[in-house]
Amino acid sequence: MDSITSTVAWALCLVIGGPMSLIGLFHLLSPRLAWSAYRRWGRRWGSDPQEIAPNYKSSFAMRSVGVALLLGGLLICLIPKILGY
Repeated sequence: MDSITSTVAWALCLVIGGPMSLIGLFHLLSPRLAWSAYRRWGRRWGSDPQEIAPNYKSSFAMRSVGVALLLGGLLICLIPKILGY
């Protein structure tokens, strides 16, 4: 039973925490590129964020999202270590 729990804990780390950390790193290192991706996605749905709020501080927002995702992903990856798996 312990090996099943360990496998599930590490799988969650790799499947959820790893990509979450990478997306956070992407937002943190290149906020303009992340913002342009959000704009393209918004245009596809007919609601371009730049047209809705032209004075929006996108660089600060993307870096804030990046820090939150990076720390959250790292925390998820630390859970198996903390639990001793």
